[in-house]
Amino acid sequence: MSANPNTYPLMESIALIDGEFRHLRLHQARINLAQKQLLKLDLTFQLEDWLNQFSIPQKGFYKCRLLYGEHFKSPEFIPYTFKAIRSLKLIHANELDYAHKYSDRTAINEAFSTRQFCDDILIVKDGLITDSSYCNIAFQKNSQWVTPAKPLLQGVQRRFLLQQGTIMEAEIRPTDLTRFSAFRLFNAMIDWHAAVEIPINAIY
Repeated sequence: MSANPNTYPLMESIALIDGEFRHLRLHQARINLAQKQLLKLDLTFQLEDWLNQFSIPQKGFYKCRLLYGEHFKSPEFIPYTFKAIRSLKLIHANELDYAHKYSDRTAINEAFSTRQFCDDILIVKDGLITDSSYCNIAFQKNSQWVTPAKPLLQGVQRRFLLQQGTIMEAEIRPTDLTRFSAFRLFNAMIDWHAAVEIPINAIY
């Protein structure tokens, strides 16, 4: 890992496009919740004000990588490029816990290493479909898009799409996959319009 997990056990990845941060209000809410639940802190931290004290790139697409715990490490601004995901390996991993966006991804990376010939994994926990290694997922049935009701991580983009009514929640089991025709992967860096529609038979 790039930082001491005891000092910075949590992480946020925030999209920065041409100098504008995306979904800061939702990132703020997730930070506040994580600090309260994990660290027993109830701080009046203002994410936007804090970020604006740094030199922010004004052109291009960046990932703002923010490590934090009780305190915050200076953000990194990393040029972002999309990685094409065209296939998923279905794996079972009941032991995985990623209820918060932890900076230590060792367990997820180990699960990812079992993907064989696929680009990524699709994780099943306690019999239910959850997420890929980096993204939330939604499945298409006719004109509806359905996302797992019990993801590993309550992603910021996922919450936004639910609020907008673009997707809906349902418990999805591996045996339910044949009901769907396609899927999309999305996260804080990949919005709904950038998420590629992939045929359901690309899940192995």
